Amino acid sequence: MSSTQSNWYVRFGCLAPIIGIIAMFYFIKRDAFLPGFIFFALFFGFAILFLSLSTRTEEKLKASQKEYMETFQPKSANYIESHAFVADDLLSKIAVDESNRRIHFWEPAPLIDGKRVKKAFHKMPYILSDYPYSSLLAVEVYENGTRQKTVVNEADGTTERIEELGQSVTQIINKKMPMAKKAIHRRVANVEMKMIIDDETKPVRIIRFYANLDKRLRRDSKEYTDVQRQVDHWVSLLTFIMENNRKS
Repeated sequence: MSSTQSNWYVRFGCLAPIIGIIAMFYFIKRDAFLPGFIFFALFFGFAILFLSLSTRTEEKLKASQKEYMETFQPKSANYIESHAFVADDLLSKIAVDESNRRIHFWEPAPLIDGKRVKKAFHKMPYILSDYPYSSLLAVEVYENGTRQKTVVNEADGTTERIEELGQSVTQIINKKMPMAKKAIHRRVANVEMKMIIDDETKPVRIIRFYANLDKRLRRDSKEYTDVQRQVDHWVSLLTFIMENNRKS
């Protein structure tokens, strides 16, 4: 979660090594090798410092925003948060109330001009909505925009209802991926879960488990494994909800 302060740190962090390189070549041309390398090392150190300060600032803002999000609670007096997850981009949150058999969603309130918020900002307000278990029609998982998993509620009429809402769900068909595409998808920049809800106004909810174009995850990294663990937990939980509701 960026801010004016963290953006300035990034600018200084990117500018510092450039200044260091220019200074180094300036002194080398004058046969002053030692001062040249000292200036380069000094400004390279500044770059690391500013980028580190930027990361810390963003982490503090993210933690602060999560605390602020907790101030928005469902109006129901008997609400019990059994499971919850705040999206990596802070644009949404999902919570399951097992006692009341309801699924709750947090999302940004529209801007003054009516436009939807595309990037989280500090102290932005949220609106809440909730649905009974029976409203969950399907769940899909995407990585880098490519569908990885699909689970559809097997209750009668689900497919027809999904189509009535203007949505479509397609089962995964394993196809050979071109080598160029494989290279692009070797690292993961986005992992998200799409839920189709029986809601005429807004039938789709998105929860992003990871979203960072600047820091793509290797598939063999611990960070990616942790993300997958969260995804598997929520897919399993929501699958259980759909199956359990169909049988009840």
